[in-house]
Amino acid sequence: MSDIYDNSMSMSSNFLLQSTRVLHNDNYDEDELEMISNFMVAVDNEILNEYNNTCTILSYDNDLQLYVEILDALIVIFEEREEYEKCEMLKHKKDDSIEIMENKII
Repeated sequence: MSDIYDNSMSMSSNFLLQSTRVLHNDNYDEDELEMISNFMVAVDNEILNEYNNTCTILSYDNDLQLYVEILDALIVIFEEREEYEKCEMLKHKKDDSIEIMENKII
């Protein structure tokens, strides 16, 4: 999975789709979980805005919806593990993302 992680922090639809599949199938190791979590927290609002205006995954209105879905999956995992600090960081990114979707910031 690490081969689709882009060090420039530009979120690719392949990374999002792979992350969703891995998390929803509970098919991840600790390194993958850490990589996905770190990436999701590191994404800045400029990238979130870009993906709010991009639709490469047809079942979503935009790629930011998939990003939020991955955040939700991570939050559940870390809540079950009682890793609340990670949950807070992820919830903050989710709030930012929802605000961008609601306000349609460009």
